Amino acid sequence: MGLEYDFDIVTIAPDELESETVNSEQPEGARVRALFRDVKTADALRGASPKIRNMFEDAGFGLETRNCGVPMGYYSPQHAADRDRILRNLFANIKSQGLKGEYSGEFDFSDFLRHIRTAQPEIGIVRKEPIQQSKPQPAAPVKPDRRTVPGRIGFALGLAVILFVLLKYLAAAGAAP
Repeated sequence: MGLEYDFDIVTIAPDELESETVNSEQPEGARVRALFRDVKTADALRGASPKIRNMFEDAGFGLETRNCGVPMGYYSPQHAADRDRILRNLFANIKSQGLKGEYSGEFDFSDFLRHIRTAQPEIGIVRKEPIQQSKPQPAAPVKPDRRTVPGRIGFALGLAVILFVLLKYLAAAGAAP
């Protein structure tokens, strides 16, 4: 199954940011970062080459995760401007530095770009909790049918009756065991 590329824009206190990650386009005081909602996606980005990680971090992405409760496939409309700015910075970094020959690991850029194109602002959705999507359950492995205790007793009694009848038949026919 692919990674989930949803991310939220969060405000980070200035003392939590390292001096090298401060973006000069943002006003002093409140800084924003794009944090993926899924731990696996953030791990995949951490596992990519340092050049790719730096492109994302310079654009305004963080390597931590945070889920603000927005449903999958949606983003908060109040963060649309920050989201657009961060994505523009990312695309400018990719255009200027290039991705050719860089190791991206499990992070799939085509899936990431597809998600960016299909994500919509959350308008009129009142949920505070993320939507729990039911994932298809894998088929249970086929187990051999095991006999239960009453089934075993019934089988043994049936076998005993058949043997008893067979011995009676043979005795009546004149053959002695």
